[in-house]
Amino acid sequence: MILSRLRALDRQGRPIRVAVVGAGQMGSGVIRQLTRLPGVRVVAVCDRVPQRAWEAVNATGLVGEFVQSTDEAWRVVEDGRVALASEPSVVVSAAQAVVEATGDPEGGCRIALLTLRERKTLVTMNVELDATVGPILAYLFRAAETAYTVGLGDEPAVLCEMVDFTRAMGLEVVCAGKGKNNRLDRDATPATVSSEAARWGMSPRMLAAFVDGTKTMMEMAALGNATGLTVDCAGMHGPVVSRDELVRVFVPEANGGILTRRGVVDYAIGNVAPGVFVVVRADDESIRRDLEYLRMGSGPYYALYRPFHLANLEVPLSVARAVLDGEVTMQAQGAPLVECVAVAKRDLASGEELDGIGGETVYGLADEAERARAAGAVPIGIVSGARTRREIRKGEVLTYDDVQLNEESIVVQLRRLQDVLVLSGVLV
Repeated sequence: MILSRLRALDRQGRPIRVAVVGAGQMGSGVIRQLTRLPGVRVVAVCDRVPQRAWEAVNATGLVGEFVQSTDEAWRVVEDGRVALASEPSVVVSAAQAVVEATGDPEGGCRIALLTLRERKTLVTMNVELDATVGPILAYLFRAAETAYTVGLGDEPAVLCEMVDFTRAMGLEVVCAGKGKNNRLDRDATPATVSSEAARWGMSPRMLAAFVDGTKTMMEMAALGNATGLTVDCAGMHGPVVSRDELVRVFVPEANGGILTRRGVVDYAIGNVAPGVFVVVRADDESIRRDLEYLRMGSGPYYALYRPFHLANLEVPLSVARAVLDGEVTMQAQGAPLVECVAVAKRDLASGEELDGIGGETVYGLADEAERARAAGAVPIGIVSGARTRREIRKGEVLTYDDVQLNEESIVVQLRRLQDVLVLSGVLV
């Protein structure tokens, strides 16, 4: 049991040392939860806005001190305080594990490579990072014999565990999906959601990425890459459906549903949120009899539903498992099967700069990686700071020919390396 092992570490005075990078809504929540666990110690918090790091630590009752160097960070940690910094490189060496909660592919990429260099465990809450360069990060961390994982709590990682659970029982996964928590409006921008964001204490840019669908698309792309599932169509179906209808809707058309094939990821709009679901098929008669006895229905399709995901509250479990056992909650298993490509949110002028995820210019759409590659479609995770080479109409999928990427971007460079490894057969 993980809790008994953590208590043992606490008694021995050998807690897991954790640094958290990103002290926004999710990061500060992780910090609070980590301080509630025995056998875990938050030794450092980093945020590009230093005041946020201080506030997040102060809210837990811990004592923080700003540091400017690695030596200062070690001194503060050894004295029992929390090292605060605006630059991650200052604090990573003092930790065994890093929780990355920036939500930004570029920033997340920098932190991932820094953590890799130090051969520390990385637990990311940044599904945008994972959907963009997760395959190569998983490959590099495995080569370094340390762990990289998406943290438990958000829907993709929770679903990854459910998929593994159902497959271990000999059930075929027909569809794995989530309930979308917000309305869907592809035109949403930080300006149009600013009032709502203020009510929730959220960044308008983050909320815009939720509402325009990009977050859901990236989450399901990352899930597909971790489980071998794909999408049934570009953008998935996303029907309005109730919990009771899952087993009738997310099944093949031949059985009265909406899917043209089995083994996909998707999402639902309706009272499924904030839960997640897996629709499975059982062909074995004995398993079907058991499931009917257990009041799961007569089959052959069954819906397993988890009515919640607890976001930052669950992340510490991934930290403990990764450090203690090298256990990965969720990571890509090879070359990407699903991509989240960039689509013009409005008409774009030639030479216009793109502002990326949650901005005013593009939104993300999940599609089969093979189809995206054949079309030359560019992932939304690498377009921030790029400039258009031509006029692009609203609703067009952007291609590599359409944009001049920012070649100084770390995530662009890492993505190009990932593509080389895929084409050369290293990532399969």
